[in-house]
Amino acid sequence: MARKAGVVGHAMRGDVFQAAVKAVEEAFVVCLSSHVNPDGDGIGSLLGLTLILRALGKEVHPALPEPEKFPPQYLFLPGRDCLFRPEELPDGADLFIALDCSNPDRLDRLWSRAKGADVLLNVDHHEDNSLFGDVNLVDPGASSTSELVFRLSRKGNWDLTPEAATCLYTGLVTDTGRFQHRNTGPGALAVASELAAAGADLATISREVYESQSLSYTRLMGRALERAEVLPDLGLVYSYVTQRDLRETGASLPETEDLIDHLRMVRGTKVAALFKELEDGRIRVSLRSRDGAEVGPVARAMGGGGHAGAAGYTSDLDLEGSLARLVEALREAGHG
Repeated sequence: MARKAGVVGHAMRGDVFQAAVKAVEEAFVVCLSSHVNPDGDGIGSLLGLTLILRALGKEVHPALPEPEKFPPQYLFLPGRDCLFRPEELPDGADLFIALDCSNPDRLDRLWSRAKGADVLLNVDHHEDNSLFGDVNLVDPGASSTSELVFRLSRKGNWDLTPEAATCLYTGLVTDTGRFQHRNTGPGALAVASELAAAGADLATISREVYESQSLSYTRLMGRALERAEVLPDLGLVYSYVTQRDLRETGASLPETEDLIDHLRMVRGTKVAALFKELEDGRIRVSLRSRDGAEVGPVARAMGGGGHAGAAGYTSDLDLEGSLARLVEALREAGHG
């Protein structure tokens, strides 16, 4: 659903990159955002591009739809102090850049600001992107949105500081699962090398993202792993986190971004599911897969989205009902 006539297409096309560079260079007031439930790629691409645009002399207004859900493992990233609250973004910006958003709903309350801008640039790598921008820099073959931001900076011959490189490398390394997921290819590794050469602080990224967690989260992870169950006929391993768990351990839901990866390692399984109870009682379902299994189509059938190996959706059912519905959807999709 293109918002209005514009450049729509696959990001491998040079004219799409050129249109994106033109949109950035012709703008002065730029707003940009990533998606609800922000992850490493959403935050890394947002902060990295913010720093790049500031170096270009732009008036930049970055924001997240849910700033209170900023995951603590990314607090170390440069540029975090540049973030505005959603209500502080100006109306009628020259350019709004949506990062890592497959559709307008992912922008939540910032969608009104996005569609009110003179030009809307959509930068994303999800295969189900709805092409909602005036310019759609969308490449499902890219490992991450951070990779696309890097390629855009190179196309524009824009300076890349060590701080911006650190942000983009964080997005790249987290969305590829430390270069272990199927979206890791020669292109992703080449970009990683260039970001390292640009001064990305690889040691700090590794320590802060993968080797640092609160005692509260450690206790929460223990609970979730202890109650993990396997359904052998489906190759499914699952667990859950409740609001009571959060209160009793003192952990926060944004800390749990990588918890599902521990479930994904269980031998003999192909699909991992983590059910997270939200404050309003709904259930956020995160899915991961291995050995060629695909969870993206399942998530989309449930009203969510994502990639073949990593996806998610929100359920209005309780925990028991959400599990039953997922089992049914997996069977319908041919799992098991």
